[in-house]
Amino acid sequence: MKNHLPLCGLALSVLLFSQCKSGLVTMSNGCYDLISQGQAANKAGNYSNGLDDFNKVLQKCDAYDAKEKGYAGKAASLNGLQQYSDALDAATKGLAINKNSLDNLFEKASAEIGLGNYSGAKADLNTINLLTGKNRNTAQRATLYSKMAEVDMYQQQYDQALQDVQQAIAMDNSNLRFYMQMGDINVASGNYTAAIANYEDAITRGKNDAEAWKAKTTTIIKLYQSKYKTDDAGVLSRKISSADRQRLCSSIAASKQAGVQDMGIDLVQTSICK
Repeated sequence: MKNHLPLCGLALSVLLFSQCKSGLVTMSNGCYDLISQGQAANKAGNYSNGLDDFNKVLQKCDAYDAKEKGYAGKAASLNGLQQYSDALDAATKGLAINKNSLDNLFEKASAEIGLGNYSGAKADLNTINLLTGKNRNTAQRATLYSKMAEVDMYQQQYDQALQDVQQAIAMDNSNLRFYMQMGDINVASGNYTAAIANYEDAITRGKNDAEAWKAKTTTIIKLYQSKYKTDDAGVLSRKISSADRQRLCSSIAASKQAGVQDMGIDLVQTSICK
């Protein structure tokens, strides 16, 4: 029966971390189904629907575990909606129920990142790391290292950020988001050549979509703006070498085929790819 599943079967999809506790789940089937429905909505990016579902959980469900999951789910929805202060409040209430709730710790860290409290976020992520040190699910731990890399990047600790995301890739090399994240870190640090290689790697591995092509093409533009020391598309058109022009215009053409719509790229295309 659903109400006899261990708590680890209810881990929020946003985090995908398991947290098993002794005893049986005490929530009703109706609360279980409502939590599952909210998790599915969050996973699909339907955060408003997820928020409605988890507000209902908190209103209707009195069981300890339902409340804990309800606050974590609500925090995940609010983080998705970029309502970080409210997300932090929800996650904090969940942690008041269980200070070692992985889901609520993760959502609290996510809210703190959104609010610019990077030291607080790093402390919460380190707590998760300690609590899950023996977790054999490498994909789950990879998500944690990816989040740590995000915090390090915002703090301009680029070397540490790269180490963390490389650890994430070592644990789960099938997650193409990690390759994109490595590219983003290299862009932030000004290493455009490495970033382009990261985006190309993501595309080659299967992320052949508008997001990846836009990232690659805009980074090529930044590379040549830096190389030729100009942000003016007209000046760049006069200075750029034929080889660099061909590389840039080929990437723009591929981006357009992938569905990229970007005014900055359009301007460069009009000025340089005549």
